Amino acid sequence: MTAGRYTAVFTGLLSLKKPGEYTYLRMGEDPCAPDGYTVDVGRPPYGEMGSEISFGELPEACRRLVLDTYRRVWNL
Repeated sequence: MTAGRYTAVFTGLLSLKKPGEYTYLRMGEDPCAPDGYTVDVGRPPYGEMGSEISFGELPEACRRLVLDTYRRVWNL
């Protein structure tokens, strides 16, 4: 899967989620590529995640996708 380099976890009060489950976004370096990203709801793959980075350290295309996904998740 090429969409596994970066993972953004959207935490918060989603009415349809179970405890410990969140919407999360997995992205590759180029999220616009085929299989470049996936969005899922459930327990994020914490065992597959590396170190935490800041939002500003993400590639520009990934930052745009995170913001677009955030807006969709929260209907903004």
